[in-house]
Amino acid sequence: MPQNGEILQAGTGNQTVKLFAGLNRSRAIREKNRAFALEGSRLVFDALQTGVKLRAVLLTEKARLQHFDALKQAAPDTKMLLISDRQAKEIADTETAQGVFAVAEMLPEKELLPKAGDRAMLLHCLQDPSNLGAILRTAEALGTDGLYLYQCCDLYNPKVIRGSMGAIFRVPVCRIRDTEEFLAHCRETGVPTCAAVVDRDAKLLGQYDFSGGAVVLIGNEGNGLPREVSGLCTEKLTIPMSPESNSLNAAMAAGLFLWEMAK
Repeated sequence: MPQNGEILQAGTGNQTVKLFAGLNRSRAIREKNRAFALEGSRLVFDALQTGVKLRAVLLTEKARLQHFDALKQAAPDTKMLLISDRQAKEIADTETAQGVFAVAEMLPEKELLPKAGDRAMLLHCLQDPSNLGAILRTAEALGTDGLYLYQCCDLYNPKVIRGSMGAIFRVPVCRIRDTEEFLAHCRETGVPTCAAVVDRDAKLLGQYDFSGGAVVLIGNEGNGLPREVSGLCTEKLTIPMSPESNSLNAAMAAGLFLWEMAK
């Protein structure tokens, strides 16, 4: 059992509780505070195991009995707050909350560019956080040398974090500002770039040899890749589909490409 003073009672109007709620709902608040919200014991422990710094942990009484000792051992200098079940219900982003919440500091921005032999992926203007979370999870499972994001939804959206199942802490992710500069770097370093398109004239996925590495570009859920972007790529690839179907979910398409690259 924890000793007195090791966990503080969070009263009504507690600022940390308010901050957590704000981080859960607002990208602007996340960016202003350079922090994000974590919910659930697995995600909190995953974050700690990969070196993510936590500013505070919030626990219900039931969660305190289950997890306090392990959390205190893993993060001895982190502020621990005891919250009521009502507070937990108000701030939770899931219907079956476990009563474990944390305010975490954003990960350092990675300086990452493809190099010869890399098998990587560029996500171009993806807007669905569930898709981004699923792609992160698949990229970790199948392996990747880099996941590059251009004008995508917020990496720290709660749906992205939950969907990634902790992969957000382990997959090498880099946000880029200019697609043309990125593709120019790939050309200069001899890294092939493959545009994922829905095009009868494109080469079928499965007929392309990824053994020398490549960067695959996946476009926006509704519009795909802009022609000016796909036109700059080394190759255009398409996933064979039945005549009745004209598209795949972006996360599913990315998964198929990651599978082919992993072979």
